Amino acid sequence: MVKKELLDRAMRKFLSAQVMTLSQLETLLSCSQRSVQRHLSKWGCLRSYNYNGMYFSLQVIARFDSFGVWKYQDVGFSRFGNLRDTVVQLVSNSPAGLTATELGQILGVNAHSFMSQFRVDPRLKREKWGGRLVYFCAEHNIRITQSRERSTSQSAPLLPSDAQAIIILVFLLKNPKTTMEELVGIVNKEHKGIDITMVERLLEYYGLVKKNPSSHIL
Repeated sequence: MVKKELLDRAMRKFLSAQVMTLSQLETLLSCSQRSVQRHLSKWGCLRSYNYNGMYFSLQVIARFDSFGVWKYQDVGFSRFGNLRDTVVQLVSNSPAGLTATELGQILGVNAHSFMSQFRVDPRLKREKWGGRLVYFCAEHNIRITQSRERSTSQSAPLLPSDAQAIIILVFLLKNPKTTMEELVGIVNKEHKGIDITMVERLLEYYGLVKKNPSSHIL
């Protein structure tokens, strides 16, 4: 059994560090992994949804945003639990469903790397909208409302598709001194269908756009 003094010291260390691994806690408490897991359960632990769940934090430490997500540096935690349950809740709570790119922005991860597992998840439905896969809640009434909202929002100029966005951003990283007009002209030579409105919306989405199209973007 771990002595109370050691537990108190471990808790103070945990609160100071904010995020710890299981092995760090084993060393701190001088006990087995199973014992550490029991203590984490009593303390109300959170397990990271990225890094294969190797990081732990506490409910009292977390400062969740409006999506129910808290990130400590690049380690993510969710009030909904693991990654799978978090994705389902985020999609179900969204007004117009979510694409993998939108989920990635919320979670701070590359969502394309794991969204294939939701092809058969009974809690979600996915549909093709404008060349993108959009994930909706499987519950009929919610899905209908989300679809209507998605349809309304897409009456505005669209963001580029995921593939187009990658092309644009890679080109921009390689040519940071390019102007908006130059970027659109050069990219469009090889990849038709990319116009200046789409590029402006993409760069605005990432906070990169400038008002003067003749000035350098970065």
